[in-house]
Amino acid sequence: MLTVTVFLGTILQKKTPQGNQRRLEVSLDEGASIVDLIYHLDLEVEPDYLLLAVNGRIAELDQVLAEDDKVHLMMPISGG
Repeated sequence: MLTVTVFLGTILQKKTPQGNQRRLEVSLDEGASIVDLIYHLDLEVEPDYLLLAVNGRIAELDQVLAEDDKVHLMMPISGG
């Protein structure tokens, strides 16, 4: 098992009895990728629509995660 810290953008925050959770500690099987993490979190969004970063660097869905990685998941926002 490995543990990663996940930071969720505003739209993706998890609702809990304690309020919205922006930061989560998640345990995953060794060899898990970002897409595995997204499905584990049961986010109601297609993974292809997310902006992804691991340890401050842009990432792809198939990137394999490592112990203590910091993963940021965000929805792209546009305006006009």
